[in-house]
Amino acid sequence: MVTNLLDGLNVAQKKAVEHVEGPLLIVAGPGSGKTRVIVQRVAYLIRTCGVSPGRVCVVTFTNKAAKELRDRLGRLLGGPVAGRVTAGTFHAI
Repeated sequence: MVTNLLDGLNVAQKKAVEHVEGPLLIVAGPGSGKTRVIVQRVAYLIRTCGVSPGRVCVVTFTNKAAKELRDRLGRLLGGPVAGRVTAGTFHAI
């Protein structure tokens, strides 16, 4: 299961996904895989580390990015699990 979450990621992306000690800030340019890394990390924390979805908060700047995060989390984790993750803009959370 972990292998599937890490498939297709480069070394830096894998390191970010597997980071479990404290918060993590992802800063990178357009098209670099930020959203993918964040979604994979949330799934890793929930599936591999046993973190409750209700204890995860993902903050972004735009409504479009927040919707994309929620949609991807829903596809990867399933609606009920993904729905318990707090994901939105810093204006709305």
